[in-house]
Amino acid sequence: MAKAAVDKSYLTRPDCKDLDHIPGTDGLPYFGSSLSTIWGLEEVLEKHYQKWGEVSRLKMLHQRGVLVLGVDNYQRIFLDREQNFSTEMGFAESIGQFYKGGILMKDFADHKFLRRMMQTAFKNAAMRNYVGMMMPVMDRHIQKWDQIDNFQFFPHIKETLLEVGAEVFIGAKAGEDTKKMNQAFLDINDGLLGQLRKEIPGTKYNKGKKGERYLREYFSGEIDKRREGDGADMLSFMCREKTEDGEFFDKELIIPQASFLLFAAHDTTTSVLNHMIYYTAKHPEWQDAMRAEVEALGKDELDYDDLDKLEIMERVFNECLRLRPSVSFLTRRTIRECEIGGHQIPADTMIFMSPIHNHRDPKFWTNPNAFDPDRFLPERAEQKNHSFAWHPFGGGAHKCIGMHFAMMLSKAFMFQLLKTYKYSLPADFKTRFEWVPLPKPTKLPVKWERL
Repeated sequence: MAKAAVDKSYLTRPDCKDLDHIPGTDGLPYFGSSLSTIWGLEEVLEKHYQKWGEVSRLKMLHQRGVLVLGVDNYQRIFLDREQNFSTEMGFAESIGQFYKGGILMKDFADHKFLRRMMQTAFKNAAMRNYVGMMMPVMDRHIQKWDQIDNFQFFPHIKETLLEVGAEVFIGAKAGEDTKKMNQAFLDINDGLLGQLRKEIPGTKYNKGKKGERYLREYFSGEIDKRREGDGADMLSFMCREKTEDGEFFDKELIIPQASFLLFAAHDTTTSVLNHMIYYTAKHPEWQDAMRAEVEALGKDELDYDDLDKLEIMERVFNECLRLRPSVSFLTRRTIRECEIGGHQIPADTMIFMSPIHNHRDPKFWTNPNAFDPDRFLPERAEQKNHSFAWHPFGGGAHKCIGMHFAMMLSKAFMFQLLKTYKYSLPADFKTRFEWVPLPKPTKLPVKWERL
């Protein structure tokens, strides 16, 4: 039986903040628990779990809501068989400020419609082309890294992946247009952190809004050209995609997807590669094992068909996402009143979720805080102890459409890096891990030894 259409009046209602009946804390005045999450999100989650269980009240800046933990709760929310959890309203006050209309910010039938528009860009035929497009860009950057004094990994991988994104997602070669697009993208990311949500000159939010408008104008001017061409980048695929009625998708649907894809793919892959370098520099036996796997291919260039052969690399990738998921905080908002964990949750209540708790739950993981990629071996397969024990890409209808692309991009980068260098960290190296806005080690002063 087809599901009834959802009454969209929830999109215009304000957040419900009448949550005193739910145990928890509002934290600091105005800031709530937001400052604590930057450096110690896992401690915040553990404190709430130990004191109040899987459901508790939490305040993040001006948003008062409910923190939900636990595999069964996440299964219910992600699968959302009752159609009661809105991602659009969950993200409206965060990334929705700059990426409104993006695929993540759409619910139910609207979300399914957009996935239809994007599906060709993520099929195998398209993915094969992407490998060849990204490898020369990566190699050009990687070859310079051992010549850079006081090298810090984060800014350089960010620069590399922005250029890769411009080529693969937009089909733009390095040049002035690429620089302007990348700067607009960076300004939007800074704007997401702005506390003052008004377009006042000199503020991060104002610069971010200018960046948003620049990208809209750029993509709007490209769509007709891409429909007439035969480009193999993601934007071109989306521009040429047609509805079931044989009509091109509306421009106003394509523009926000193009902007959001660059944001989503770039930030998540930047995060996981920072952690892959960190953990395999701290545990060089895994670096050696990945390099031996790369050398066993006996190839100077990676082919799409080689990706599945990099099994050790894939386990390292998965383990890094388990310990340090690239999306550390997820939000939804209830549409109707519901019950979660024995508590009545009113309609229009913000729901805060984080994969970290489930990813380190000792009920499902052996020695959960240890770096142990072999837990993903077929004979152990600890991620299968529950379907939501490991969910770095979300789940249900909103499971990340680009998850295979993220793994491909990470494998392609590590293939090129491992062929070029051995890498290490200073013997006395210590770092802090930040969770917000982008999970990463704050410093990663990598030392390169060219092979």
